[in-house]
Amino acid sequence: MNKKISLGAAIAYMAIVAAVAFCLTMFYSENRYNSMYSNIVEREREYDLLAEIDQYARSSYAGTINEDTLRAGIAAGYISGLDDPYARYLTEREYEAYLNAQSQRYVGIGVVTEMDVDGYIRIKTVYPQSPAASAQMQPGDLIVSVDGTAATQDNYTELVGSFQGSAGTKISLVLRRDAEEMTVELTRREIDVPTITSTLMDNVGYLSFTDINSRSSSHLDTAIRQMTQEGAQALIFDIRGLASENVEAVGNMLDILLGEMTTVYIQDQDGSLRELMTSDEKEVELPMVVLADSGTTGTSELFAQALQDTGKARVVGEKTFGKGTYQEFHQLKNGSAVYLTVARYAGPSGVTYDETGVSADYEVQYPAELDKTTTLGNPEFDTQLRRALEIATTAVKTETSGTSETTGG
Repeated sequence: MNKKISLGAAIAYMAIVAAVAFCLTMFYSENRYNSMYSNIVEREREYDLLAEIDQYARSSYAGTINEDTLRAGIAAGYISGLDDPYARYLTEREYEAYLNAQSQRYVGIGVVTEMDVDGYIRIKTVYPQSPAASAQMQPGDLIVSVDGTAATQDNYTELVGSFQGSAGTKISLVLRRDAEEMTVELTRREIDVPTITSTLMDNVGYLSFTDINSRSSSHLDTAIRQMTQEGAQALIFDIRGLASENVEAVGNMLDILLGEMTTVYIQDQDGSLRELMTSDEKEVELPMVVLADSGTTGTSELFAQALQDTGKARVVGEKTFGKGTYQEFHQLKNGSAVYLTVARYAGPSGVTYDETGVSADYEVQYPAELDKTTTLGNPEFDTQLRRALEIATTAVKTETSGTSETTGG
């Protein structure tokens, strides 16, 4: 049976609803007005203070005021007042220089050098597929002259700097190998500088990172393929002392290693998470270990956290630095720019590592008495690497044993 509502009751009900809606609207509007009013008052105080300083300076300052310098100083002062340790203000010229530096490629002959005791230029590393590699230059070769100029201790920096230049230009070197000398002419070109070096240690592939850039995912994929072809059954990623802000490159590397999932989240000002990067279903199935320390900073930490979050790898060494903030550039109307922290990174777990760092699963201190520049990466001295090798080897044995038992059953 349908119950009828009288016209008077319906009107009263509608009036109540309208009153509630009106009250809620007024409450919201009042709060919004109070907030806006408070902001306006605060801004007026800031402008009044700045105007007072400006008026006094213009009437009393004994020097000459440069308006461009003054505006840049005001902007930089505002940014410094935000208490953001990573924020900064760049003038138009500084921002242009930054953009140019970001777009530059390495053009040269493709070698890493050091000064020999006699002042010659000793080759330490020859980059693959470089002009130096094409000329069959080798580590240990001595460069005794460059374009007819003899190499000495006094001109080492100048001559090594001349290895870089415009693509297509030539350079002539005299090399000494053992007791023989030879002249080689090289043509400078753009070099894909490797960001990862790989070495097979027994049955474990040791991958050491020197940088993280837009090509690192390609370098990682190549290194893993090479190591597995040589017989690697586990992988160690050494990111000790590695600082990076390239989240896209890290996300691309995680896409190679992890299965289908969200690999990187961004935590906004209000604490909410939003998906930033994902990986597909392809993944690397080998046991993994990450070597990290207090010098592992920025998105390098994100790489370690993501592998740790997913149980894909154990972290060996020390707690990482704890810089999980995300900064971005915002260009202003006059061509200058501000660099500001706008969010925090988080790995697959959704928990940010900012200020806390990524803790090591196995804490191992590097021997304080050793010089890292000569011992890092050498398991005879490198206690952290030695522990990582033990963990990786054990994981291989456990996995092999488990596979055998399953097959046998």
